[in-house]
Amino acid sequence: MIGAAPLASKDHGLAAGPVISQLGNLLGNDFSDELKSLLSGVSGGTDLFLRIEGSVCSSPDGDGTRHERKLLLGVIDLKNGRVVAARRQATSHTYEPDETSTDRHDTSNQPLTPQSRAHTPSDEHASCKRRKVVGGLRLRRPTVGPSPVESESDMDDEPRDTVRQVHGDTRFPQRKPRQEPAVPTMEPSSTDKLIGGIWRQLYSGTRLSRSAMDVDSAVRVDGVVDGEVFRRLNTMCLQYYNRSQSSRVLEMIVQAYWIECYEARIAALRLEDPTRSPTEARIAALKEACATLQWREKDLRNRMAIWRGYKEIKDAGGWVSLVFASFGIYRFCKYRKGFGEGLASRLRQIRPSLEVAADTLHPEWRQLLDVIGQQSPRCYDGHPHEWVTMNGRVARPLWSMYPPGFRYQFIEESIIDRDKFGDDDPRAVPEIDPHVCQLCQQRQSDDIQVNRCACFPSVFGGPKCPPPVQLFHTWSGKNNGVIARCDFERGMAIGEFVGLITDGIEGQDVMVGGTPRRPYQIFQGQTGNFTRFINHSCRPNSQFQKFHWLGTERIIVVSRGIAAGSEITVDYSDHYWRRLDKSCLCGEPGCRYSKRG
Repeated sequence: MIGAAPLASKDHGLAAGPVISQLGNLLGNDFSDELKSLLSGVSGGTDLFLRIEGSVCSSPDGDGTRHERKLLLGVIDLKNGRVVAARRQATSHTYEPDETSTDRHDTSNQPLTPQSRAHTPSDEHASCKRRKVVGGLRLRRPTVGPSPVESESDMDDEPRDTVRQVHGDTRFPQRKPRQEPAVPTMEPSSTDKLIGGIWRQLYSGTRLSRSAMDVDSAVRVDGVVDGEVFRRLNTMCLQYYNRSQSSRVLEMIVQAYWIECYEARIAALRLEDPTRSPTEARIAALKEACATLQWREKDLRNRMAIWRGYKEIKDAGGWVSLVFASFGIYRFCKYRKGFGEGLASRLRQIRPSLEVAADTLHPEWRQLLDVIGQQSPRCYDGHPHEWVTMNGRVARPLWSMYPPGFRYQFIEESIIDRDKFGDDDPRAVPEIDPHVCQLCQQRQSDDIQVNRCACFPSVFGGPKCPPPVQLFHTWSGKNNGVIARCDFERGMAIGEFVGLITDGIEGQDVMVGGTPRRPYQIFQGQTGNFTRFINHSCRPNSQFQKFHWLGTERIIVVSRGIAAGSEITVDYSDHYWRRLDKSCLCGEPGCRYSKRG
């Protein structure tokens, strides 16, 4: 199979005529006239290459199947007749010049879009070559003391010569990460699935409470359904879903508590009659239960094996781990495959973190414990990110991790500094259609029914759920960081970088956006969200990226592939470290700044 591929720009001189003639003679097919005719339709000033591909075919099998594999034989420059070194991409049969012949575009600096989510770092072309380019992080000389915004060095009280100034653009981060050899993907264990299900339930929109048991009157549907009736039906569907979830949780609570009462009843029977053996006391308690439950002893014993698993999960991770367990907990406890995988120790470590998420996102969940008379007081209130988890220890308030007077307000949307910009939003881009996405070319709208853009649905254009992240205390000297509680696939938006939209700030950390003619800064000194606490890494697993929503420039944090339980990091780039008199604490084997300071 022979084809010509226009790639660059020059004239159409066919210097490869002798080579074409030799190929024609070899193949018994004089295609030179046809090739010239094809070239005449190409605009002038274009480099042209002849790509030669072949197919290795086998004779048909017994069932008539013919096996065929394609092979790239070579590429010829039609201008000078020379053979060009080439390589074939694994995902498509397209010609791509070798790095030594033309400048190769660095795909790691391209924005992560929904079309690129399926590609993992192992899919990219391996290369150990690093290119030095202008970084996206810019520096300004400070006019004040230490930055109140920086996360990695929040505990550093020493004065600095410079602080970082973040500039988010589509070429961030500036360095292509080192490629790791492809390794088989490990299947998550039963324990991983159980704990992952707990976190997903916590960050879902499910409402678990005693009040969720109340459902409005039924909606009668007769023939045609208008919008109002359909809305009421959807509401009732959600209410029944929350009711079934709450009912299921109440059932598990009672069954786990039943095991405690059963063991207490055995102890009481032995006290009443000391001559009874433990087995006799256990049988007597079973008979008492069967008489009331109207179950056979064998059926009760089978159920008790599952209920005992509920109790073990509750004992290790608290009631919160049982309440927010997913549907897989029944099978997990029935077959007990994960109880020997360190389940108890892992649940004990994350128990305070689970309670932080449950108390702040589902403040009514403790009402469910009224059914057994064990409702406990709420331990954590306020915003989910106003608490710093401590890995097995009680979470601490965010303000207590900083010098006296520290205050930080968490907001969902950026605030415009009206003193600087008046009624204008400096992020607005008048040159683009505010209703059309620049990535997918689909309609954008805050109305879910009208919106067709699905580029970053967790942040724009769809129902919003709390991001499954928490602040946690690092033990490497970086003070606080951000940890992922669920997996973030490559190309998924983690959150938007929000704060005070202003300008003219010197000597403090700001995100710079806009254009040279209309710049702006996002300052997270007193207001913002969790993105303010994301630390630096020389091998980051996320990046800052610009995205236009409704004609307004937004800066979002996009995942490059983050596993649950991993710290979320970005690359601060060379501009942050160039004049900074301290060492990087990321701990990566290829750390670029570990010897500084």
